[in-house]
Amino acid sequence: MPTTRITGMDVERMTSEPVEPRRDIRHLRVTEVESLDCERLAEHFPELTTLSLSGDLGLLVHASGLNRPASLRQLWITDLFGMSASDALLPEHVPALELSYLGSIPHEYAVAMRSRWRPQVAYGTYVDITAARTSEWIAENRDNPLRHWDGREQISRTCFRKAVAQYKKARAALIAALSDGSREDRPARLHEIGREYGEAFNLLDRRTVFIETVEREELFAALDVMVGDAERALGVRLESAADMLAAGVNAVRDW
Repeated sequence: MPTTRITGMDVERMTSEPVEPRRDIRHLRVTEVESLDCERLAEHFPELTTLSLSGDLGLLVHASGLNRPASLRQLWITDLFGMSASDALLPEHVPALELSYLGSIPHEYAVAMRSRWRPQVAYGTYVDITAARTSEWIAENRDNPLRHWDGREQISRTCFRKAVAQYKKARAALIAALSDGSREDRPARLHEIGREYGEAFNLLDRRTVFIETVEREELFAALDVMVGDAERALGVRLESAADMLAAGVNAVRDW
């Protein structure tokens, strides 16, 4: 049976309508979750055997509702929060569970899930729980576009901290350059900020090779986030600013 792929917004719309439960859907993948009521999800899709939920610091509400589909065999939850220890899945409620992969989730929920499911490993249940995040981590990294690097296999904790520091340095330099009101030398200044950003990551990557295709794309995507932050901070529209920064990066980057 094929997997049904929908977004979190689609689920919210579907579950808010008075329609019959979708018992025909057994494999469901929900992406782009911003806020999702798991009780309503379980009520609308009562026969799920495979469920994948992912977001970008999105929230799961009433996450204990994931105990309702007794036929659930596989569960993935990635980069979603709002769950507490009391929301953990219980072996007596989902006895068919054979695989659980949880990554970038609340620390309290991760501890509870490990405690509940560790004894089940001996009976064949595969449990993989990584990147348990504290509330302090969430607060500190909510506006950090490189937060997914924390805990990534080829990126050390020290490298992550240095990368975030370089991003924040470039962001501060961009806002400062745009705040002085001078437009004549703006292209040159943004190009230089891009160069410094590129050179900083050249140095980091020489010390510990970690920038691959995904990381390269994320570093350029971080420039767009940086510009968006500056636009909101200054209340202006910054045409071509990201292109100027990227040009500076491309002039020097080795990655």
